Amino acid sequence: MRVEWDFGPEAPVGIGRLLALLAAIEASGSIAGAARQTGLSYRNAWGLINAWQSYFGQALIVTARAHGSTLESFARRLLEADRGARQSLARTLDSASQPMRALSLQPAEQGASTLRFAASHEPLLNDLIRQLRLDRANASVTLSTHGSLESLLALSARRCDIAGFHCPVGELGRDIWALYRAQHGLPRLHLIGFARRRQGLILARGNPKQVRGLSDLSRTDLRFVHRQPGAGTRLAFDLLARRAGLDTRALNAGDEEHTHAAVAALIASDEADAGLGLEAFAHRLGLDFIPLFEEMYFLALRDVPASRLAAQSLSARLLRPDWRARADGLSGYSLTEAGLQYDLAGAERLLFGS
Repeated sequence: MRVEWDFGPEAPVGIGRLLALLAAIEASGSIAGAARQTGLSYRNAWGLINAWQSYFGQALIVTARAHGSTLESFARRLLEADRGARQSLARTLDSASQPMRALSLQPAEQGASTLRFAASHEPLLNDLIRQLRLDRANASVTLSTHGSLESLLALSARRCDIAGFHCPVGELGRDIWALYRAQHGLPRLHLIGFARRRQGLILARGNPKQVRGLSDLSRTDLRFVHRQPGAGTRLAFDLLARRAGLDTRALNAGDEEHTHAAVAALIASDEADAGLGLEAFAHRLGLDFIPLFEEMYFLALRDVPASRLAAQSLSARLLRPDWRARADGLSGYSLTEAGLQYDLAGAERLLFGS
């Protein structure tokens, strides 16, 4: 049994990795060494630290030239609280987990099932997964995070039951939509609207490099952070760059990141100057933002009778007023289409107006 801290939907991702990183820094006195020990790049380690420093409003690390790095008292108290809680819980959890372990060795009962999501990074989807895990008493719900294209391919290969993916609204999205539909073995899909989101350039607070648009990204003094190949955001950026005559090979780009949160965290920590991502994450960290396009995030299921009950249940949940109210605190979000169901032709009309 694994216990994880939950600071709520507004918190950055990766509290478990942060605590492991802090413990490694405490032991080694080196951020670089701690990053290697915990499987993070140096940039990702600083991005994680800065994201949580911003959330807590407290410094976590003290760095001194030639003297390595040490933990601030707040970070030490975090580790002490974590260790104390785990020690207190260890014996109780071990005893309580015995019935669960025994059950896990029994054959699955009729009607028990796992609902598997493979999805592009979307913060509200984490909330949905938590709700579904509470509701599905005799089943489990899993979520693996991939790019949009990889998520659809996972659905095609039956490695998931529901794929989360996104596509720009308007002409920008036509080529991306065509790419999705052209994938070999992609089944006939039934789609549920999840969220309409705004993407654009995330920039350092105050925009100190005076970035005005895509053409500025070619400057050698401007560090750009990419999303991974196959991510819907990366596909959109490559299209935008081609339309703007921007040679993406000439960008001053470092490591590729797998989430909007990681892109924003790197920029907030001055490890990068610009990246394409969601307005909500720029707003959360107090960063500047230049909007570039809107997109629709969909949940895709196989269009077969066996998926209809899951589709109806998800749709009903997303149509509820309390769910749609979640957009109120997210900059650049609309849940107007949340829960609405589409075939591919209907989704194309929503995206492209034809």
